[in-house]
Amino acid sequence: MTVKRRRSVAARDAAAGLVGTLTDAGVVGAWEWDPATGRFVLDEGAAGLMAGDPRLAGDALLSDRATAGLEAADVARFLGEVRRAAEQDGAVLVELRLSGPPAAALRHPRRILCRGQIHRDGLGRPVRGEGTLVDAAAVGNEARALLGLPEDAAGAAIDEAAGLLIAARQAIDASGNLKLRDLVDVVLLEVGREIASRTRTAPLRH
Repeated sequence: MTVKRRRSVAARDAAAGLVGTLTDAGVVGAWEWDPATGRFVLDEGAAGLMAGDPRLAGDALLSDRATAGLEAADVARFLGEVRRAAEQDGAVLVELRLSGPPAAALRHPRRILCRGQIHRDGLGRPVRGEGTLVDAAAVGNEARALLGLPEDAAGAAIDEAAGLLIAARQAIDASGNLKLRDLVDVVLLEVGREIASRTRTAPLRH
C-alpha cells in the first residue's frame, strides 16, 4: 500500500470514527452482508428504509430486494462501495438517498449515511460485513466536512420545519379546529414535496 493510500485510509477511518461518536443517537438501522452469497440481512429499521418494507427484517435478501427503498441511482453506489470495501480497506462509508412519496419524506429520514466494516479471516478473505444506518440530518457540519460531504444548511432548515409542523398538526388535532388542521396539512404537503425534491436532486459523494 502506498503512503498516499495509507493516508487516505487513515483519514477515512478517522472520519468514520467521528461520525460514530457524533451520531449514536441518529442510528436508524443495522445491516449485515454475507460475501459468499451476496445476501443482506437487515434489522427492522434498515428493512423499512433500504428495502422499503420492515416486514423483511431478518430475511436473507438478494441485493436488488435489500436496496429496493433506495433511489435507483444510489443502488449501484451502495453495492459498489461494499464491493470496494471487501476488496480494499474494509471500511464502508457512503451517503444514500431514499425513494418514496412526499408524505413518506416527512415520516422518515430522506438521506441516510451508511457506515460499516468488512471482516476477514486469517487469510485476509472477506467473511462478513456489518454496519449501521445513520440519519444524515444528524451529522453535523464538522463531520460532513471531514467526510467530504456537502454542507446541507438548507436541508437542515427544511427538516426542522417539518418537525415543527408535525408537532403543530398534533396540537391542532387535540384542539379540534378543522380549519387550522386543513391549513397545516397544505403546508405539510408542500414541505414533503420540497424534501422529496431535494432528495432526488442533492449531489452526493462518497
